[in-house]
Amino acid sequence: MSKIFLIDPETGNNYQGDEQTVTNLLRENAALIRTIKELQNEGNNDNLFDYMKQLHRNILWLSLLADGTSIKNK
Repeated sequence: MSKIFLIDPETGNNYQGDEQTVTNLLRENAALIRTIKELQNEGNNDNLFDYMKQLHRNILWLSLLADGTSIKNK
């Protein structure tokens, strides 16, 4: 899980999305997609929903970051 979903103990706020965090999250998403695909091909649905929830959360966070960035750049 990416640190963006954790609370910074020093500030009590969520971690901010810097370039390295976004890059790591995109790599994590790629791995999640591969895992989901493999589980679907094997017919193994036991943990499938958990991986899909994690991927959804990551994509949502990235979209909110992108939306906030585009608003700031206008």
